[in-house]
Amino acid sequence: MNSLGTLSVLRMERRVLTTLNDEYLLIKESDYLSLTEFIKRNRSEATEALAAGMSKAKVLADEGFPDNVVSLNATVDFFDPELSKESKVTLVLPWQADLTKRKVSILSPVGCALIGLRTGKRIHWPLLNGKSRVLDIVGVSQPQNRKLSSGA
Repeated sequence: MNSLGTLSVLRMERRVLTTLNDEYLLIKESDYLSLTEFIKRNRSEATEALAAGMSKAKVLADEGFPDNVVSLNATVDFFDPELSKESKVTLVLPWQADLTKRKVSILSPVGCALIGLRTGKRIHWPLLNGKSRVLDIVGVSQPQNRKLSSGA
């Protein structure tokens, strides 16, 4: 996608949903706003890929966002059926990425693939050798500060 394509994606009408449909990729409203601003300021192939992925997602208000959907700062539990092994990563902004701590950038191919997916979905994790690995999302944990109520 070229720069003009990215601009058209960013100009799309944002629709905030109040109900869920399992067919949609979902993105939290606050993540949508942050990532849209980030994309506007940082032009690259990776941000264009992220914008393309976000264009397929439906925006859901933070208050009604389900706990089993991958959002920024969520920790994702995977199961690799080929290796019979479970692992986890946390989806973060690029400057927070740290593979030694299993923090994966939203701009990585797998980060773009994860945002908006639910527990029970399957992804193809791209590997450095050009191959991919099939992984099943078996759990999503939202950040602790999300659980706090405003009345506490």
